[in-house]
Amino acid sequence: MILHGIFREKREILGINERNISYIYRGNPRKLLNLVDDKLKTKELLKEVGIPFPELYSVFSRVHDLRNLEESLKRDEFVIKPSIGAGGRGIVVIKGRVDGGWAKSNGKILGFKEIQKHCLEVLEGVHSLDNNPCPVFFEYLIKSHSALEQVSFEGVPDVRIIVYRGVPAMAMVRLPTKQSSGRANLHQGAVGAGINISDGKTVNAISKDKPVYSHPDTGSPLVGVEIPFWEEILTIASKSYDAVGLNYLGVDVAIDEKFGPLVLELNARPGLSIQNANRRGLRSRLEAIDNILDLDGLDPAERVEIAVTLDVEGGVRPK
Repeated sequence: MILHGIFREKREILGINERNISYIYRGNPRKLLNLVDDKLKTKELLKEVGIPFPELYSVFSRVHDLRNLEESLKRDEFVIKPSIGAGGRGIVVIKGRVDGGWAKSNGKILGFKEIQKHCLEVLEGVHSLDNNPCPVFFEYLIKSHSALEQVSFEGVPDVRIIVYRGVPAMAMVRLPTKQSSGRANLHQGAVGAGINISDGKTVNAISKDKPVYSHPDTGSPLVGVEIPFWEEILTIASKSYDAVGLNYLGVDVAIDEKFGPLVLELNARPGLSIQNANRRGLRSRLEAIDNILDLDGLDPAERVEIAVTLDVEGGVRPK
């Protein structure tokens, strides 16, 4: 839901129909959409252009492959994911080994049989898009960067950047809460805080599309939070366009304590709550980017420079 009353100009707001027709359908070919929907294929594309992502431990493409499951479970920490999924469906976060099993992020203990059953469900399509069978994989568990621990509850925050024609257009950080069960999911109650493209500092925050000023669990202020590695994150977002070729793209980046920014996934249909989080509409930013005719010859650093300039200018750039 877009809250018209919080915007300076209603005309700035990008609605879902306009997003779909003018930006997704026109700029995102279906064959490329399918690539981004597959997390394993996305990792291959990111690797080709040198974009960092969580280390891939193992992949199970068929039921028969699960005979090697015990080998993957020798690690104490890992994340289990379906290769084709959305909204966090089918993702299991294992935070440690305990007697007789493995501890999930919520404290529940899973035994070998339960993990095996979950992997079978993923392979059968229970957790995937359109319920189609898909591979299941194990990857590195990101440890949240200490710079964001005061504005997050238990889970790992992530930065969502909308990239248009390779230019970062708008950004927010999604902050886990107790209500969201430690997940960076706005629909489940996480906080979304808009970020200035120009300096990487938060400027506004929402929870369930309503303004908030401090984190509901930690009490820390949500405005003026400085996102670490900001220039690197912007460059990664812009470079992701080179990796997949989608004109309109959501890039989700988590900041690991050891490895820094890592791309969690790419989204060809990113939602529009980012406008509420910034109290700014996307339309003027996208129109300003369209007014720049020579983007195709620019590298990621040059596109980031344009993004910073547009942010300082308020998203208005003359033709």
